[in-house]
Amino acid sequence: MRRPLISIVNSSTFGKHFKDHIDALEAFADLNHVTVPADIDPDGLADRIKNSDGIIASVTPKFPRKTLEQCKKLVLLVRHGIGCDNVDLPAATDLGIIVSRVKGVVEREAVAEYAISLLMSASRLVPQGNQAVRTSQWAERYKMIGMELRDKTIGIIGLGNIGSRSAEILSNGFNANVIAVDPYIKKERFAQFHTKEVILQELISRSDAILFHCPLTEETRRMFGKEQFAAMKKNTVLVNTCRGELVDEDALYDALKSKSMGAYATDVVEGEPIDGNHRLVQLDNTIITPHLGGYSWESLRGMGQTCVDDSIAVFQKGEMAGELANPEVLQKAYRKWRQS
Repeated sequence: MRRPLISIVNSSTFGKHFKDHIDALEAFADLNHVTVPADIDPDGLADRIKNSDGIIASVTPKFPRKTLEQCKKLVLLVRHGIGCDNVDLPAATDLGIIVSRVKGVVEREAVAEYAISLLMSASRLVPQGNQAVRTSQWAERYKMIGMELRDKTIGIIGLGNIGSRSAEILSNGFNANVIAVDPYIKKERFAQFHTKEVILQELISRSDAILFHCPLTEETRRMFGKEQFAAMKKNTVLVNTCRGELVDEDALYDALKSKSMGAYATDVVEGEPIDGNHRLVQLDNTIITPHLGGYSWESLRGMGQTCVDDSIAVFQKGEMAGELANPEVLQKAYRKWRQS
């Protein structure tokens, strides 16, 4: 059987810190390292990857139907991460392309801890304090009075793999009153993680801080708009480690600019990457980091190993890969690879 061609697209970390991941792939495959703009057009992307048998994909660019249709040899697309919202999944399924992703448990601790760190940084004005010292304004500390998390009401939207870990940390570590919304889990899960189930409107109006821990879907896209921001308490902190598209940025900007909410601490922005000229960066009640939630040594090793294991499973063993977004295409994809 011939050696597959695997394209590693826009990943700034895969194989960079754990060379054994690259070595494992090179033992049976030819590798193609591809870096493209996040907003590259479908035809331009196809030109760079159309001969690929496999793809290891970062959070950008998007892989629309028009691109995937031109990748006639493509059998496997592995997301170097949990979400696969940048992949046209129905198109991949129609075309017999396996789409696999990292299991949530791999990033669970890293992303939950990062969400809590963003919450604490915003609640206690850590970035402002650091900047004050760096600019010789130590005396300005009298302005930097923060909020303790103990006994506060913290709302979590999405009590899945990562959201449940944040709930554990907040309830057990801070004695916070955790409330949550998640219509897709069993009722007993709320009690298991010391949370109370509420409806979204109640969560928004009651919470001193709100954490997003839900995927980006058509249902959740722009789920926070003008109405939701208006219903928040004046000092509410909103934390986002999921996707920037969960919020209506215009409404968010207005709420932050008018100080009708406390702060926005986010690891993700719509249209990322952004630069220092972005309007949200200009506000003094935002914390914005460059999508670092999964960037722990432990998480990155697990993510990279998943990409390696899934590639070996498909191209060397003809077995089922890890967590599949479209398991129904497995046999079709395997036949395609064996006949190539």
